[in-house]
Amino acid sequence: MARLRGSRRPRWRPAPGDTVDAARLREEITGHEDGAGGPLRFEGLRVRGRLDLSRCRVESALELVDCAFDEPLRLAELTVGALDLSGSRAPALHANRITVDGDLRLSGAALGSGTPVPRPLTGPPAAGDGPRAPRRLSEDSTSAVVELADARIDGNLVVEQLTLADSGPWSLLAPRLDVSGSVHARGLTASGALYLRDAQIAYALNLDGADVGGLDGTGLACGRGLYADWGFRSAGQVLLRAATIEGVVTFHDSVVDAPAGALLLSRLRVPRLRLDLREPPAGAVVLQDAAVDVLVDSAATWPAPGRLNLEGFTYKRLETAGPVDVRARIGWLTRDPNAGAGSFEQLATSYESAGDERSARIVRHARERHVRRLDRLSGRAWGLVQDLLFGYGYAPRRALVWLLSLAAAGSLWFAYHEPRAVGGSGQRAWDPILYSVDLLIPVASLGYRGSWDPQGAGKAVAVFLVVSGWTLATAVLAGARRVIGKG
Repeated sequence: MARLRGSRRPRWRPAPGDTVDAARLREEITGHEDGAGGPLRFEGLRVRGRLDLSRCRVESALELVDCAFDEPLRLAELTVGALDLSGSRAPALHANRITVDGDLRLSGAALGSGTPVPRPLTGPPAAGDGPRAPRRLSEDSTSAVVELADARIDGNLVVEQLTLADSGPWSLLAPRLDVSGSVHARGLTASGALYLRDAQIAYALNLDGADVGGLDGTGLACGRGLYADWGFRSAGQVLLRAATIEGVVTFHDSVVDAPAGALLLSRLRVPRLRLDLREPPAGAVVLQDAAVDVLVDSAATWPAPGRLNLEGFTYKRLETAGPVDVRARIGWLTRDPNAGAGSFEQLATSYESAGDERSARIVRHARERHVRRLDRLSGRAWGLVQDLLFGYGYAPRRALVWLLSLAAAGSLWFAYHEPRAVGGSGQRAWDPILYSVDLLIPVASLGYRGSWDPQGAGKAVAVFLVVSGWTLATAVLAGARRVIGKG
């Protein structure tokens, strides 16, 4: 790498509004000895030709503010103290493997030669329709308006109010970007998607109010948080698969819009996840195998039924802006068509941790109903019996109500239809209540069952009480075993 020097102020001082040649500008940037400090600043220039600073080294900060470039900026492998392109306009910025010792600023710049018409990041293509798939790119054959692959920025990356507009699918290609500070992208507008796979950001990624075609942050690592709040809008998929974010990931008051807006957060690791969007997302919300401490959401912006994936999703606590009834939360689970027992148990555990045992029982009862719906006909029938009699073990008072109701009905019948006595002089005194209870108890005997022999319709009533007693006892034992075994 050639070692090129800059100075605090160039000998050649073009005025704002001047048109200059790119080769002359390069010469001025690279042809001076180190100064006593301060930036090397050019403002308001119109630059003809291609400014190419690839593989150069500029010791001082370089400021090219409010400049207009006819051709793409070539800054690959440039080493510079700091770089400020705020307010500038250029067809593209190619700065792969750039090293910036301070901040890289693109605030208010406009890059690209097109108009900011959204081209959303979409899922794998159906046969023949050919939309793009969110898979790892072949980086050598893919281009974008801004390219920062393997770039290293020791300060902040400031791209607030930046406009990226081109006809390509990607607006920013920055795989393995390494930022020692934060990425400030408030109000960013991008016609395509942002590619930040495996990027490392020491502090925060702030996308508040940004409007993008999508975000691929697969493998992203952030030391403080990812903020996509206050009007953040994506017309395509937002992928944070296998991302590790310390602090918070928040989509408060954001819009995941048509035609392909979706949140794909599988295997995400973050202490706090906030999903209280401005409106329900257009597409899916995938939380498969994600792990969070706290999930903050809003029932008003839950995804549509069939567009939620909670398989393997773990959390310790749920928070909402307004109260959400436990049965509404069960409805949230069933929006996942493949929700299994694990999803229900996770919800029940969160209620238990909060000390709400009643809600935990309701969830586990709903779990049994949900799981039984896939059984064979015989299993569903037996499940229905258990549910009616005992609530699968989670509604124990229901069994007592059935027992008392059957005993009362039997007593009322036999009070007016006394059966024929069987036995000798030691016969017990007739009691319709004790006789009905004795018929209902399947194991122990009170001595009344064998002392009277009902006739006609009374025999059918007696058989019904005996069968009901055995069914009730079997259901109670099955439910008790389930409750004891599964918590």
